Amino acid sequence: MKKILPIFLVIFSSLLFSQSFYSTSTKSNDVDKLLVWLQYNALQEGVAIEYGSAIFRNNILEINDLKISEYAGRNVPTARSLGELISGNSGNLGTGAITAKKIKINFKSLVDLSNFSKSRNKTLLANMYKSQAFFEIQELRFPSEVFLEEIGDELNFTQLSIANRAANYLNNLSVKVEVKAKGRFRADAIFTADLNDELSLLYSIDSSIDADNLGYQYFSVLEKIVAPLDQISSKMQSFIAITTIECPALYEKNNIDAWFAYSDNEYCRSADRFLSELDLESEIDALDEDILDNEMFLMSNPLGSKMYGFQVNLNWSNRALRDASILSGGVIDTALLTIKSIFDTRLNKQEFDQLLYQFSGPEYGEIISSVLQGDEIYREYSKYQPKIKSFANNPQGIGFTIKSRSGIDEEYLFYAAENPLLLVSLLDDIELELLLNKRN
Repeated sequence: MKKILPIFLVIFSSLLFSQSFYSTSTKSNDVDKLLVWLQYNALQEGVAIEYGSAIFRNNILEINDLKISEYAGRNVPTARSLGELISGNSGNLGTGAITAKKIKINFKSLVDLSNFSKSRNKTLLANMYKSQAFFEIQELRFPSEVFLEEIGDELNFTQLSIANRAANYLNNLSVKVEVKAKGRFRADAIFTADLNDELSLLYSIDSSIDADNLGYQYFSVLEKIVAPLDQISSKMQSFIAITTIECPALYEKNNIDAWFAYSDNEYCRSADRFLSELDLESEIDALDEDILDNEMFLMSNPLGSKMYGFQVNLNWSNRALRDASILSGGVIDTALLTIKSIFDTRLNKQEFDQLLYQFSGPEYGEIISSVLQGDEIYREYSKYQPKIKSFANNPQGIGFTIKSRSGIDEEYLFYAAENPLLLVSLLDDIELELLLNKRN
């Protein structure tokens, strides 16, 4: 089933930067045409892809009732279309299917990004900082084998039994990626994930970009990111146009004979020639090199960009905590006992300083002493001591937030990653809050 991922990426990348999908002449079934080719190519890899409906409206692609499973390869005499053939050959959830109730993808910002890289129109950049949801998936379910595949060899019998149980009740993932505008070129980027109300993660960054400081290097990198997707888009749009004219039977309602003829090289040879010239492996390699290169993304960050806030918070159920404790081999329980012993009673200032030095050790003792001079750190300890004590006795969630009044220059953060002592100069400008048992 892993081979289907490159195919999925390449075919759907044709939507990413396609101008035709935003014109009045767009045909409503273009998305279905792309999906049917995705289904056929997946079938060649032994994968059955089914979906209830696909809608492209207001720049948002919505796919409902998606199901990906093994393709059995049985003959289905009653099948009249490719979809019916796949449906008659697909597995079910109990035999390893991946399902999703709904997937929503907002392509407008990606089109704006493509146009911005060419026109350098700041209005298009500002559009990407407006409040909007970029991606959302509801009730993604996957086989427990997927969950256990990477960790199974590392677990003993008891841990494997617990992991298998956890995989079953955590088998319902919902994810959302969105931005909430906080200014023309400033927004809070938010990622939320929920696993069947057992685990909940929130991650957000409040940042801005200096649109007046976008120079040659920024647009050079942006062009390298956009170019391969533009090229794939152009190719796939040509492919749809050619097959619509020369192979219309493939897109008709009862089209199984046309697909059999295509499979036997007796129909739609133009599509065959096109696909043979389209090197999917090379296209994916180009995407990997030009888009997923972390250094390239860092270079694209312009001078003057700032970060105003950062938050991460994780919640869990009692059941999830219990099973995680067993899987950790006692590490979590030991950590909670240690926290209880330290925060069960409030230490006086002298006791606290001694404890702090003990934990920091001789290597960092002087640094800790110079950074945390005065009573500020002890006041923070006194404020959080009862909250940490409550958390240790009944842990339900943990996280933290960082807020900067004037904003932290993101270039400065790169230097600080190499020299953590530089962070000391930021202490007067930031507010750090520890989140304990706070629900997302």
